[in-house]
Amino acid sequence: MAKQETGNATREAISESGARGDTAREDGARERAASPEIGAPPPVHLVRGFAALLLVLGATALMNGSIFPQFDAVFMFARDISVTCSAATLLALGLLAYRAPAVLRRRVIVAGAAACLALGGALLAAGLAFALPAPLVLGASVVAIGRAAATVTTSLYLARLSSHQAAVAIAVAYTLQLAVSPACALIPPSLGVALFLAFPLAALALTATGGGFFFDAVRGRPSPSDMSVTRPASFLAPFSALFGCLFLFQVAFGFALRFDEVAGTPRMSLFSAAPLALVVLYVALSRRRFPADGVVQLSALVVMAGFLLSAQPLLAVGGEAADVALLNAGNGLFAMAAQMALVAIAARNPLGAVTTVAWGNGVSALGSLVGAAAGMIANGVAAGSPALRSAIPAILLLVFAAYVMVGLKRFTFAGAIDGIEPVAVSPEAAAEAARTPEEVFAARCEAIAGKFSLTPREAEVFAMLARGRDRSYIEEALVVSRNTVKAHVKHVYAKLGIHSHQELIDLVEG
Repeated sequence: MAKQETGNATREAISESGARGDTAREDGARERAASPEIGAPPPVHLVRGFAALLLVLGATALMNGSIFPQFDAVFMFARDISVTCSAATLLALGLLAYRAPAVLRRRVIVAGAAACLALGGALLAAGLAFALPAPLVLGASVVAIGRAAATVTTSLYLARLSSHQAAVAIAVAYTLQLAVSPACALIPPSLGVALFLAFPLAALALTATGGGFFFDAVRGRPSPSDMSVTRPASFLAPFSALFGCLFLFQVAFGFALRFDEVAGTPRMSLFSAAPLALVVLYVALSRRRFPADGVVQLSALVVMAGFLLSAQPLLAVGGEAADVALLNAGNGLFAMAAQMALVAIAARNPLGAVTTVAWGNGVSALGSLVGAAAGMIANGVAAGSPALRSAIPAILLLVFAAYVMVGLKRFTFAGAIDGIEPVAVSPEAAAEAARTPEEVFAARCEAIAGKFSLTPREAEVFAMLARGRDRSYIEEALVVSRNTVKAHVKHVYAKLGIHSHQELIDLVEG
């Protein structure tokens, strides 16, 4: 009877300890909910996040300036197919994260992305080397899947930084991308391909663990689509005004890439980076919040000026057309603000982070496809009838201006970010949710063994008993005598204050 009371007291002590842990976790969750940022990471994480973003953006610059022009010599539509594949992958990932996040396993996604980059890269290189359209298209499409995953993990990693750290990393990376983009066309083709494949792989390696936190956070929880029913303010709708902005501005970017391109290479200008450099100075010198809405307004003015000059080129800057310089600058400014918005929203609600980031990047890729198609149509019109050259830029200018004036009249980036009700999810909770049942069970046994000072051999015996093994099994598994097993079991029972196998199992399960 005394032993039974002791066993009950033991279970109550463990239960109370667990309750105190739960209370502490709840208190921590409330503290994190008061602040939308996830922790205060050290500078090394800023360096990793910045490096990963720079690698992702560098791969995009190489793709447009070096890789896609090589595609045209083999199969002109390979570039459009690969971008379509990237957009489809991102949208599918966003939809799965919204509807069935349990199927998204971080390790599977990272390993699959790395395999896609390696296998697809080999096919892509072979297709270019031997001028074979089929391997080229297949390889480019498979690589696009790997690049899409690297883009998502990088954006998610940035969401783990403080808002100021993320703003600095994003502003500097996008400025450098526009500054070095003109040089991509000068890189030897083979080197361009190698860097194009290596950059996203390196970004994936840098961000797989940190960005993977958001995949782990949704494990064991209802899907965002279900949670949004009771907490609509915490989740961004897939067809929100923010995603509409992303689509329309990327149409402008896609148009700028293909309109008046020379031998399949988009026109670039160093002057495109100048407006972004001003934002970098502001972000670096000021501790204030990133001026997303001010950057978007400036971006809209610059893009409209670019479309106006596309309809009637009047200026030349440094030998490059001013229209393209303005379009690239405007879209660079918007991409900077949009990335900051996606990262900020992901930080405020980790449970909807994968959906927000993947869907946002997918919509952007879709917009660039539409813009590229418009640019190609404009090129065809200009070649057949130069008098009609200004028609498409003028139409796009009208549509863009109408959307900015009417569609965005009541929309602000700050409102979209602040409108997301914060959801607190600690890295510890995400790690716990990511563990398998066996890992959770083993950790529980280890904790109890440590609490009651079991020896290493006693802990082994205890873990086997907790799994329902009998004494004969333990004797055979540990290669010890029956009396030795009996002695270990006796010691375990005495230290735990129990007197039956069932009580031991109840203790672990309780």
